Amino acid sequence: MRPSAARDLSLTQLSYFIAAAEHGSMTLAAASLYVAQSAVSTSIGNLEDSLGTRLFVRRRAKGLLLTASGSELLVRARSILNSVEDAVDALRPESISGNLEAACYSTLAPFYLPEILESTAKEYPDLQLRIRDLGADGINEAILNHAIEVALTYNIGLDPSLHVETLATVPLYAAVAASHPLASRSEISLAELVDEPMVLLDMPISRDYFLNAFLELGLTPVVGHRFASFESVRAMVARNHGFTLLHQKPALDYTYDGRMIHTLRVTDTVPGLDIVLASADAAVGKRARVFADQCRRAVQAPVPPATVAV
Repeated sequence: MRPSAARDLSLTQLSYFIAAAEHGSMTLAAASLYVAQSAVSTSIGNLEDSLGTRLFVRRRAKGLLLTASGSELLVRARSILNSVEDAVDALRPESISGNLEAACYSTLAPFYLPEILESTAKEYPDLQLRIRDLGADGINEAILNHAIEVALTYNIGLDPSLHVETLATVPLYAAVAASHPLASRSEISLAELVDEPMVLLDMPISRDYFLNAFLELGLTPVVGHRFASFESVRAMVARNHGFTLLHQKPALDYTYDGRMIHTLRVTDTVPGLDIVLASADAAVGKRARVFADQCRRAVQAPVPPATVAV
């Protein structure tokens, strides 16, 4: 970088650059920013000229690809804009506005995210939450690269350097079809399920947790079907294609096609999964603290008895 390059930079250029990197397209970036595509391309071109390096590889009909310099600048640019927004917020303590990039673990999102977004919009109308739906690997990468500041996730597969705050612990449970012979019971041991076909929630890292519940007891489950979708697993179970192990319980036992499943408490000593807030550091910005407060409220709120799935 030339010694004078920093004097040529602007926050607008960095904002346009970040948007282009996230969307992989000048056109999509311009649409998200409500500006002309020429404004984005010109700004980024000037930024590259100031830095004396290419930030993107322009691929005809395939969008933008970050160069090594672009990837490095992206991490730093996000940090710079976050710091500027925090500084502005500090001068206006009565107001919380701007954008917050956060994430929610894929299978937790439908349970908590709608409430979190609704309550945040009511209490902080000037704060814009942009939430990514990610798995454990994606959350690690996004936090460590400063793409997001905080995430609501399970404490599974997280980088050990991250700071985590436990909000709740959810126990493991088994589920079978409402018409299954085991549906007359309220609890079961894993040994009683080991010969039944298993419908596995096959997500990275999560799959190992479910399989290890058996392996730790010297048991090997018979996996009949694998799906990365929570609702696909439940639907297959409701149609008597096997049992499954899960943690989160929907308010109703119905599946998308109108069938029902029955849940059973697992009697074996299997550690539950912690629902946590994860961040790079314990100290986060004011907008991230708002999101964290809303997550605590949503996760720790008592479940109305009439909606508990049994």
